Amino acid sequence: MATKSKSTSTLRGVISWLCLIVMLCGIAVGTVGLVIVAIDPFLQARIAEFFSGLSSASGSLEVSAEAAVQSQQALYEFTVQILSIVVLSVAVVLPVFLFRKDRQKLEADLARWLSKIWVEVKLLCIALLLLFSLMVDASMAVSFGFVTLCTGILLLYFLCLDIGYNKTLFRHNIIHSILTALNSYRGMSTFQQRSLRRLYSCLSVILGIVFLAGMIFLWLTNTDRYVPFLEALLFFTLLFAVIGVGGTILWYVFALKQDLRDWNFLMAQIAEMYGGNLDAVNHVPPTSNLYDCAMQLNMIRIGIQKAVDEGIKADRTKVELITNVSHDIKTPLTSIISYIELIKKEPDLPPLVMDYVNTISRKADRLSSIVQDVFEVSKAATGNIHLDLEDLDIGKLLRQTFAEMEEILEPAELTWRVDIPDTPLLVHADGQRLYRVFQNLIRNCTQYSLEGSRVYVQLSAQNGNAVVSIRNISRNEITMNGEDLTARFVRGDQNRTTEGSGLGLSIAKSFTEACGGRFIVRTDGDLFITVVEFPLAAPAPLPVPPVQAVSNPEPTAAQQPAPHPVSGPSSPPQEAPPVFPDQPDGSAQPPASET
Repeated sequence: MATKSKSTSTLRGVISWLCLIVMLCGIAVGTVGLVIVAIDPFLQARIAEFFSGLSSASGSLEVSAEAAVQSQQALYEFTVQILSIVVLSVAVVLPVFLFRKDRQKLEADLARWLSKIWVEVKLLCIALLLLFSLMVDASMAVSFGFVTLCTGILLLYFLCLDIGYNKTLFRHNIIHSILTALNSYRGMSTFQQRSLRRLYSCLSVILGIVFLAGMIFLWLTNTDRYVPFLEALLFFTLLFAVIGVGGTILWYVFALKQDLRDWNFLMAQIAEMYGGNLDAVNHVPPTSNLYDCAMQLNMIRIGIQKAVDEGIKADRTKVELITNVSHDIKTPLTSIISYIELIKKEPDLPPLVMDYVNTISRKADRLSSIVQDVFEVSKAATGNIHLDLEDLDIGKLLRQTFAEMEEILEPAELTWRVDIPDTPLLVHADGQRLYRVFQNLIRNCTQYSLEGSRVYVQLSAQNGNAVVSIRNISRNEITMNGEDLTARFVRGDQNRTTEGSGLGLSIAKSFTEACGGRFIVRTDGDLFITVVEFPLAAPAPLPVPPVQAVSNPEPTAAQQPAPHPVSGPSSPPQEAPPVFPDQPDGSAQPPASET
């Protein structure tokens, strides 16, 4: 619709512009005609005779019938001519004023186009058009110079239009343009200067060869002197021109090909740097037009590498500082806890003092837990964490985690919907770290879930991965996305009215990724979803005993192939609580992390 309206507006502008040109030419021709009549007595007499004949024919009663008819016919034709001229004038004048705005837009476009033409070219065109119109008038028997007049009116219109819209009409000349091009050439980069210099040199050589060959060819063909071997000279002149022009073009194409090759080197380096390879180096030769750009790109690579190294170093220093501070705090804190236990064993303590001691003991235990969490997160962030990777059944480990956290789950007013298949799903991970991940996620549900709601825990195999998803409804409104919730010291309870350090999800994510898994947190309104995903470990094939002949003796017990063990946390007997395989004391709590 907009394109149609624009084309219609342009058509109206063209119609109005043509009518304006016709009106100006008509006014000029009419004015010149009146001037000619005013200064020519012969034309005045003819016009007076014509009007007197009309008046005498209409007023005399003695004229013959034939003369009266001729007079009435002449009067009728004159009236029709006058009316036609009036109607045509109205038809020409009306679009000029009705479509004035459209014509003004067209005139602005014409002036913008005229502003790109040098003033010398404009003056040359004016002179040529005037000379052509004078020749046309001279070739016509009766023209009264009307062709030259209309041409002059048209040229005067364009000149006024150009001057009215383009204030720098006379400054846009050939000399000024050459000087401007030279000044802009000085401000170009080295690559632009060399490329343009090469192009200008190539064009100059081609023009010089063509000019020289043309002059020699014209001299040989138009000379009156005897030139021996004329045909051979003409052939060699033409051959010289062809070889010179062709060789120059081939040289320019070869140089351009070299530039394109160097461009490919730079683009390949940029692509590798974008992919993370900051050691990529280009091999652009010093003679290339792009040598400066290539060296600058190499310096940028060095600067980026230096900035990345400094950032990694600063992050490592920060984490090491946290680790050292945590370790320094943990040493006196251990002594405080030990002395608190000794105070508890003192007999005959007043009940009020015993309450104070119990409170101090709880706060010290919480502080110890926070310090231990910070210590483990710091070690996981720096990669300075010891992992005992083995193939373990993630479903069995998840059941064991629920069994050991039964005392924490019972007081929580939550309904647990646990879906763990009986089929073993083996993953390659650290059992202690993965136990800590599930422990933190389950504890997170007990602390932040809505009372009376249900928590869904599901283990499934999807696309070659073991996926554990935990979904619960948050007690408080969730105002952050999943990435923010996994940051350090971030808690869903922004008022921090519940216990917790804000490191549970951060520890779970760090341990999961350290073991080679994926940890995903998603929120949908108040629905909180955590997903732990590990690639399934292919079970080792059972050893197959060699096929023996019937005559061979039966293999002994020592030669019998042992059944394939499924490594991982050992499954406890029915009458005993589940324990970790690395715990020699058989306690239900997981072993403490190493310091």
